[in-house]
Amino acid sequence: METIQSRLSHNYAVRELNRLEQLRLCEQARADGLTQTEIAHRLFISQPEVHRILRKIELVPDLLRRTPREVILDFHAEKIDHAQMMTELSGWPFTFSEIVEPHNPEGQVSLGSWDDMTDAFHRDLIDGSDYQTIKNAVWPKSN
Repeated sequence: METIQSRLSHNYAVRELNRLEQLRLCEQARADGLTQTEIAHRLFISQPEVHRILRKIELVPDLLRRTPREVILDFHAEKIDHAQMMTELSGWPFTFSEIVEPHNPEGQVSLGSWDDMTDAFHRDLIDGSDYQTIKNAVWPKSN
């Protein structure tokens, strides 16, 4: 039986995956030579919105890369099954948060892909057992 929690997670996942797909499609359309007006017409959004999307991609090109968060969303959107999610995440080349300016006590911290895992756990997108299994695959000696 499907719970309201799983339906809400599914809805969130589909919405976020659609947003990612829109970013990727805008970039691909731009690369294929479509104008912002043509892209906007086909996506049923405004040209200024297309401009904002393309500017965001220009400033942060990593937005187009697949992330652990997207893998988890694919599971909740029923694009992949649980075993596929666990296999992909267990083999992920995770990066970890770093202090950008180690000598500056007020310096910024750069996020790593492992932050997607802790965020997903805290948002109940993965359970404690899945989190621990992936953690054990990433840090096998810390068990």
